[in-house]
Amino acid sequence: MTSRIAILAGLALALTACTTATIASNPLQARWNGKTAGSFFAAYGPPVSDTASAGGTTLYKWRGGFVKGKSCTVELTVNEAYRINNIRAVGDRVDPKGGPTHCEKVLDAAGEAK
Repeated sequence: MTSRIAILAGLALALTACTTATIASNPLQARWNGKTAGSFFAAYGPPVSDTASAGGTTLYKWRGGFVKGKSCTVELTVNEAYRINNIRAVGDRVDPKGGPTHCEKVLDAAGEAK
């Protein structure tokens, strides 16, 4: 019985040390939450701005995907381990036919919504 309590206490301690990403509520989050910011910026280019926040997180603003007058602007919340905790579109275009948004297409998230 004592070993079970010790194991459970160790497991609880290990879980509290984990960093969490926001639960995905859209295709962009499903695609990018938990991934490294380095892989995002390597694939799509550098951010246009960054702001350090409390707790070691950084808020990056990225803009790109310029096609026929359309662009995509997203904000990425990145933790101290340089992993994306949250991504949200702040400038996007919806598809009038109900398909993926412009940001979802540009940032390879269109196929992730299943």
